[in-house]
Parts: sequence; C-alpha cells; structure tokens
Amino acid sequence: MAVLSHPELLFDDVLIRPAQPGGENIVLDLLAEAAAWLRGRGITQWPPRFPTSSIRGQIAAEEALLMGDVPRPLATLAIAEDDRQLWDADTEPAYYISRLAVARRASGADLGYRIIDWVAGKAAERGWQYVRLATASNNPALRRYYKRADFQHVADPPCARWPTSLYQRKVSSAQQHSLPRPAMASKDEQRGEGDRCQM
Repeated sequence: MAVLSHPELLFDDVLIRPAQPGGENIVLDLLAEAAAWLRGRGITQWPPRFPTSSIRGQIAAEEALLMGDVPRPLATLAIAEDDRQLWDADTEPAYYISRLAVARRASGADLGYRIIDWVAGKAAERGWQYVRLATASNNPALRRYYKRADFQHVADPPCARWPTSLYQRKVSSAQQHSLPRPAMASKDEQRGEGDRCQM
C-alpha cells in the first residue's frame, strides 16, 4: 500500500504529494543537483544522474514523493515497504526511506528532518515501530545528520555494492507529524540528505 495517494499538508502551506508519471525529470533534476553538491565536497555516493527507468519504477510503485510546488519542488524522496537487497526479510515492518534530497534553495530550514518526522508519523499510523534507511558509510557528515534525527546504526552489510551503513529509528504510537525538531544541521549535513545510492 502506498504511503500517500493524494497531496497532504507537510507544514505551513507546503504539500507533500506523489510524483506523477511523466514527471521523472522533476525528480531526476533534484537528485542531480544533490549529487553535484556532494561531488563538490569530494563525496561520490550518487551518480551524476540516476537512470530514468529507476525513477519511473518508483513512480509506478507510488514510492516517489515531492515536497512543494511542481515543477520546482523543494525536496524529493522515495518510501518503500521493504528493502530486501539490504535488510533481512524477517525484520519487523517498517517504511524504508531512500533518495531523500532537498533543493539547494531550501537548505538550512530543517526540511529533511520535517520529512523524516512525517514518515515516522505515517509508520506510527500503521502500527509500525521503525523507519529505516541505508546511507554511505564513508560520509560522516550524513551519518551525523541521521543520528541527530534519532536514527541508530544497525549494521554495515558486507554484501552491499558500495560502502553502506544501515540505520533505523524507532517510532511510537504518539508520533503524529509533530515530533520535536533536532538541532540545526551543519552546512555539510544540509544537502543530499538521504540516500540509498540504489540504481
């Protein structure tokens, strides 16, 4: 079941909405901007541009989301109900975050944290206890970012195709889109905010 089937208020007047078929380049442009920003800091965890087919598949599966007004959204991410390539099939149910990227013009506003809190609230609505993600193990700034968002390091799977660290965050039934904001992230943590570099 898709985490979101229609636009929903994220905060103030900012909507979170499913990406639509035909809008692949909107998602790809945000991811490419984040990848370029990371490369400028010597981090190559994402390709310069993801294949269109991978985004098309996430849109078809209703996993790809956009924040803000189209065609110039503030952020994107994908949310899935499993990630068997990296996590055991026997793990407790969870939402899996990937490809979280915030537009440069929106950096510094804790938008990434707000999005993560929203996903945690959606997990709580389903009675699930966890939100999970995989990030580059050789990106210490991003790892600190997720620790600030209350994620706990779980493992570094040796079978991954790139240096990978798995994180999960426990949520409670009381979390309904109103979690406290973590402290402001550093400039290095404010971009390319999520990421399973999955092709």
